Order: sequence, then structure tokens, then C-alpha cells
Amino acid sequence: MTALAHGVGARHDLPLPLDLVMQGAAVALLASFLALGLLWTKPRFEAAAPRPERDWWPVRALVAVGLVFVPAQAWPHLVFVLFWVGVAMASIVLGPVWRVLNPLRLAARVTLGRTYPERLGHWPAALGLLAFTWVELVEPGALPWFLVVYAVVNVVGGVVFGRTWFERADGFEVFSTLLGRLSPLRGNPFRALVATPVRPGLVAVVAVLLGSTAFDSIGSSLAWASLSVPDPVGLVVTVGLVAAGYLLACRSFGGELAHSLVPIIAGYVVAHYFSLLAVEGQRAVALLLGVTGFTPSDALTAPVLVASVQVGAVLAGHLLGVVSAHDRTLRLLPPQKQLTGQVPLLVLMVAYTSGGLALLFAA
Repeated sequence: MTALAHGVGARHDLPLPLDLVMQGAAVALLASFLALGLLWTKPRFEAAAPRPERDWWPVRALVAVGLVFVPAQAWPHLVFVLFWVGVAMASIVLGPVWRVLNPLRLAARVTLGRTYPERLGHWPAALGLLAFTWVELVEPGALPWFLVVYAVVNVVGGVVFGRTWFERADGFEVFSTLLGRLSPLRGNPFRALVATPVRPGLVAVVAVLLGSTAFDSIGSSLAWASLSVPDPVGLVVTVGLVAAGYLLACRSFGGELAHSLVPIIAGYVVAHYFSLLAVEGQRAVALLLGVTGFTPSDALTAPVLVASVQVGAVLAGHLLGVVSAHDRTLRLLPPQKQLTGQVPLLVLMVAYTSGGLALLFAA
């Protein structure tokens, strides 16, 4: 279970020296920032119109029936690999996959129709994601209890508030929907990002997603083990530091730039969990089919390939984030501050990039 709880672990086989890669990443971000400041002087991305939502209840019903037949030994792989990682990566490509598959959404068909409190925003989603990452990274044995509580809370929320509950309060659906905005199959990802509603708790969701991925690397390092700090404390502190960094750099924007961190989250998800999905995804499918003694192929985990995917995903995510943030700040800042006003956010993104690469290849 430990291997599942800590993603792909550490990597030391980067085909280039880490310090040169980090310097190159910083230079790439700085160069893109300067180029955007000189050449991109007017906002270009209008918010995409919301898509009409289809009722996918037959698909959700099939998923619900299928879950009844999942072997007990397959549940950890199903949740930690196919659900947490596989659905996230599928959402980046296809759109908000969990909105379509989520069997708990069936509860919204018998809703009482109460109005969801605006002040709650995405706070329940942030707390739910934090609870899950605690299970994933600190206490995998608590998975059955988490799943029961998660199901009960969301069924009750769906009955009371309808589909709005899942759109705003279900952490996994909020996560999938945020990543789904990057899907090239659903139109211009930048327009979809701009359309991200700024609600209470959005920054908290982003902080949990970035912070938990960072702690996954930190918590599996030898340096962390030598500190003797409880893992729950480390997880909460890491999430808090990510949130504090954003709030400090973007204090004049509030949550208006939180959407620009979604590509960075996507980059970290791909970089951090690529190896896990490539290997343990095969084992997960075998367990679901009842196959025992299966040995997964490691063809996709060659050091050069993994290192290339990791560096490429992190850099691509940060570059997309810089572009998205720049376009939004052109609408939010007066002309005389449109370049200097972005400097704190640029510093934050350089720190995220360097820190992310260092953690991926940390000892």
C-alpha cells in the first residue's frame, strides 16, 4: 500500500544535470514573461459559453452496478490509481470525465431542490480533497472509512441541493472539472480557463491539489524521514505554504488568477504520477478482472522517457499558466501597471517550477 500512497517516488536518472534543467526552466519562464509583456498587450481570451449539461444517468447507473462486483483486493488500485490518477489524466484530454461517470450523482434525480449556500463555494470540495490526500499519503488503511463517509455525505448533499452540490462541493468532480477545462477536444482551453467561476474556496482547492502533490515527493524523501515530523503536520503545512504563496503574490487579485494555476496542477499530475499509472494501471486492470500473479510491463518507465515526460509536463504547465495569467491581468490592471503588476506572480511561478523539479528528482 505504501507504494500506492506515495506515487512514483524519487527519480535520480534525469539525462541532464538538475541544476541546468532548473536554470533552463527559470529562463524559459522569464523569456516568455518578457515576450508576452512586449507582444501581448491586449486581452485575447473571452470566456467560453457554458455547455448544456446532459443527463448521463444510464452511464452512472452502469458504473454503480459495476462497483458492486469489484473484488476486495482491487479497491486500493481502483481508487489510488485508476480513479485518482487515471480520471485526472483522462479529464485533461477528454474533459470533466468524473461528471459523466460519478454514480453518486444519481442522488440528484430525487433532489429536494434546496438552494446551495453561495458562501460555501468550493470549501467542502477543498476539505474533501484534503481528507482524501491524507488517506492517500498518510493513512491508506483508512480508505474504506473514507469511501463510506464520502458516499454518504455526497448522497445527502445531492438529495438536498441537487446537481449544484456536485458541481461545487464534490472535491473529485471539482478537480476533474478544473482539469477538463484544458481539454483541446472541448475548444480553446484558455477560453475555458477564463470561464472558471471565482467562488469562495477556489484558492483552497488549488492549494490542496498543488500542496498534496508536493508533499507526496517531500514525504517519500530521506531528508523528510530524518526530521521526525508527523506526516499529517507536513501535509497541512505544505498546503498552507502553497496557499500563502499564492495569496501573497496575488493579494491584489484575490481568486481571479487561481485559474492560471490549473495548467500547473495538470503538469504536476502528469509528471508525478506518470510512472504509477503506466505500471500500476496495468496491475489495477488485472485485479479488476480477477487475474492474480500478473507482472506489469515496465516498457513505459525507461529513465529517459520518464524524465522527459516529467520535465516536459512541468514546463508546459507553467508556460500555459503564465499565458493564462498574463491575459487575465491585462483586464484587471491599469495600463501603467500591466507589466510590473505581474512580477509577484512570475516570481511565484518560477518558485513553483524550480521547487517542483527539485522535488521530482530529490534524494
